[in-house]
Amino acid sequence: MAEEGLLGWFRSEWLVDPRPLAADVWVFSPDFQRILVVQHRWRGLVPPGGRVEAGETPREAAIRELAEETGIELPIADRPAFAAARSYRSDWSATLNLSYWTAADPATELLPEDGQPARWVDVCSDWRTFHKPDAAVIARFAEQQSTFDGHDWSNVDR
Repeated sequence: MAEEGLLGWFRSEWLVDPRPLAADVWVFSPDFQRILVVQHRWRGLVPPGGRVEAGETPREAAIRELAEETGIELPIADRPAFAAARSYRSDWSATLNLSYWTAADPATELLPEDGQPARWVDVCSDWRTFHKPDAAVIARFAEQQSTFDGHDWSNVDR
């Protein structure tokens, strides 16, 4: 899935002037009813993620950011579930953000970064996030996975 208009933005802006990449991870409970989020100091509740560092792929960055922000290390999907152009401040240009996904037991011990607590929220609840449409995209993805994935996530052992 991609945000509406992303391909046009990518061709007209990002390819002309590549900006930093960002990556995050949607960590779902095995039943896809809950998602792990971190409390960012001004963006609200967001999936763990951040900037892709030099020399790493977006997928590697997503795995690293997940570990840094929650203390858990998990394998994630090989391909992004969602791509979007995101600007987090009015004086910043948009960044290409790739969202990966995985599943984990909500009982897994979390070791969040100082000042950025992590917690599980209901996917379909009105959780406060900086880019409000993202919550609906994530909920739609979770519903599709729980219905069509075909993989039994009920025995996640991580």
